[in-house]
Amino acid sequence: MIFVDMKAIQLKGGFVVTGQGVERTDIILRDGRIELAGDKERCDQVVDITGKYVVPGFVDIHFHGYNLFEFTSGLYDVKSETFDNSPSAYDYGLEMLSKTLVKFGVTGFYVGTWASPIENLRNCYAQLYRYLSKTKEHDGAELLGGLLEGSFLNPQMAGAQNPDYVLEFCTDSFDRIQDKGTIKLANVVPDFGRPSYELTEYLVGKGIVVGAGHSNATCEQIEEATRAGLKYFIHLTNGPTGGSYKPFNGGGAIEAVLKSHELYAEQILDGYHVNPAYIRDILKRKGADRIIGVTDCLFTAGSQVKQFTSGGIRGALSEDGKYFRVVDKANTLFSSNLTMDHGFANLLDWLTIDMQGIWNRLHNALEFEQALVTAVKILSTNPCALTGLDKSGYGSIADGAKADLCVLNIIGSPGSYKVMVESTIVNGNIVYSSK
Repeated sequence: MIFVDMKAIQLKGGFVVTGQGVERTDIILRDGRIELAGDKERCDQVVDITGKYVVPGFVDIHFHGYNLFEFTSGLYDVKSETFDNSPSAYDYGLEMLSKTLVKFGVTGFYVGTWASPIENLRNCYAQLYRYLSKTKEHDGAELLGGLLEGSFLNPQMAGAQNPDYVLEFCTDSFDRIQDKGTIKLANVVPDFGRPSYELTEYLVGKGIVVGAGHSNATCEQIEEATRAGLKYFIHLTNGPTGGSYKPFNGGGAIEAVLKSHELYAEQILDGYHVNPAYIRDILKRKGADRIIGVTDCLFTAGSQVKQFTSGGIRGALSEDGKYFRVVDKANTLFSSNLTMDHGFANLLDWLTIDMQGIWNRLHNALEFEQALVTAVKILSTNPCALTGLDKSGYGSIADGAKADLCVLNIIGSPGSYKVMVESTIVNGNIVYSSK
């Protein structure tokens, strides 16, 4: 880990990826902001990145843990299969996440909870509040807040989560968590009608961005929830996600999200949770401005652990080491073994080749630069637009935007790219360099 604190840094000779295209130009980082036409003579350091690609830093809005730290429960002990949820375990774990994720190009992230007893939720959000209350320099990825995923889902659509811990859909249930404002995103499924809508309205009133996942709602219920403030669908087609081929109630959740011009759709980009052919189909139907790529990363990612227990559910690493599955529950996956740099590479691979869809006969390959722009929208720009971070300059490369960037070395050919993070910059500081 390299932490370089400079007042002004010039990134020289790179290919800069914006929402409009790719341009070879220099960038100046000054006082935590981007200058595209600044005074190059007043820079303290020049970094030659000739041939490399500069993109806005990746923002992961759906992430649970890494390297044996799990946000809901704490630090996992492999031998006893128990979690240490002490303050010291959280101090270690949250700091470790911040310093580790920059290696994958992540400049901002939210930590998510599983369905869990209320005392666990109180503890983890109390630890998050304590951690965020500390004044510190950004020498890693910025921890932006919490995602409450498991508490207000449909128990019949729990997937790898424990349905016994789903809370009653009411404001009192949420208030009992006592999160002190650390929850920034929350999952509230529309499946239960008026209680769902009222809870959505309540959380939106608190400034929380509400999504829906692990849902079997009808299209009409999702449309009503959207009017109440629902903004996105959590890991569309996973969790599981309900759908209907029949015309009653407008169809199901899949039909509702695909029809909606407003709702964003999360996609787990590991190639296992969602068939890439479906991702191309959903991208074509929704458009690049309404897809958000996430990892949904599991706490055993980055470790050598092959079997584990979380939330009372037994899990195991797949034989090829690519994903985690629920033991004795066919076709049910745990959160992923994915990092954002690999998600970016996967997108480039899938977008730059002709691909047969499921609902579409053929998706034509995009040119490399067009695929780059699309991938940046999905992993950087769109999550910031959903959460409102874009209003503070996150998620784009433009004059005055926040200087959260990653420099990528991209090699290979269509359908077979390798993406390596050369450096990651947070608030204008180089917090990671591969050299």
